[in-house]
Amino acid sequence: MTVSDASDSRRKALFALLQEEMAGYPQLRHDPAEGMPLQVVSFGAQEVQEALDSLLTTWVTMGQKVSRFENAWADFCGEDQQALHSVMVNSGSSANLLIWTSLVASGRLNKGDEVLVPAVGWSTTLFPIVQAGLKAVLVDVDPETLCLDIEAAKASVGPRTRAACVVHLLGAAGPVTELEQLGLMVIEDACAAHGARRAGRRVGSIGLAGSFSFFFSHHITTIEGGICVTRDAELADTMRSMRAHGWVREMHSKETHVQAHPEIDPRFLFVTPGFNIRPTELAGAFGLHQIQRLPAFLAQRRTNHRQWCAALSAEFGWLRVFPEAEGTEHAGFAFPLVVEENAPVNRETLMSGLEAAGIATRPISGSNLARQPAVVGLDGVRVSGALDVADLVHERGFFVGNSHAFGEGHCRLLITQIREVIRGLG
Repeated sequence: MTVSDASDSRRKALFALLQEEMAGYPQLRHDPAEGMPLQVVSFGAQEVQEALDSLLTTWVTMGQKVSRFENAWADFCGEDQQALHSVMVNSGSSANLLIWTSLVASGRLNKGDEVLVPAVGWSTTLFPIVQAGLKAVLVDVDPETLCLDIEAAKASVGPRTRAACVVHLLGAAGPVTELEQLGLMVIEDACAAHGARRAGRRVGSIGLAGSFSFFFSHHITTIEGGICVTRDAELADTMRSMRAHGWVREMHSKETHVQAHPEIDPRFLFVTPGFNIRPTELAGAFGLHQIQRLPAFLAQRRTNHRQWCAALSAEFGWLRVFPEAEGTEHAGFAFPLVVEENAPVNRETLMSGLEAAGIATRPISGSNLARQPAVVGLDGVRVSGALDVADLVHERGFFVGNSHAFGEGHCRLLITQIREVIRGLG
């Protein structure tokens, strides 16, 4: 037996052990008797083996597996066969930071330019815009989708408004082309909307650039991780430099910069004011297998969302649900609800009762970001108009988890427990 044969034999034995140890993972069926957690394990022995293979080679920083996953993600998002570039980073938050700072570094935007941002979103949707030296203008959201309200956006456009950030909130597909028609550069925060579609196109690939998160609790996971996508080759090249110290090492235009600066060693040639937000090779290893699971995961999440909206709206007229909008495909990241004013129970009592039954709840994202202490008075943020829907979400909204491993039994559990909470009020 050769050394290579012995190595292959040992790896096969290791994989067999992993399969035994991780039997039942990824978890494809979750028992509703165990409640409704926010996350069900989506990875198994294949991902772990791929990561271990990277460890055994000792190449653990960003390398070929990250590159292969970037290409696979570009293919997934760019279904129309147009060229799409992917730049992987260490988180979805870093993906947002990379996009906005690269837009400024490349001269696409100037410091002080205004960006319209939905008032309901995640903290690191908003903060990177300010950190890039831009001015964030908080705008109300649509009461039917909780994504950026197009009429509120129109009313918020001023002489320095150059861009808009669309948050595809909890898997809903927000307006992109409608904002582009206002003459705005549109960036998509699709961190919680993997695979959602609007007008037949995958979100994240519609505007100038889009961001995704692969955190442990998202549709698919690379443990931590995120990615930027764009059809703009020059912007992608700027992002490749910005994610890794500002050097030219991974830039497609590397030779142009090297020739322009012959007096500097090209190994340490810096051309942008970059960061170090690179992913690990272990993250790429996970992604290569997770992306293969995504279509089936999405199909189940979308089915859940559709069925749960129909069932809960029929049973509880005082609970607002958010059905899939016409012309879109919902990614079903989580299931948002708003307790109406005429409800027999307040939000806090309802959430407490659900939690007691093992149904995890959370506020809807950061709710009204304008009311968060880190945002109040923050230089670089202003509020445009009334934020009535954002306030409603802030005061009466919450979500429960959705999952590729959930089904009709979880819908029945949710309905049963809401009934129990109401019954308990006498």
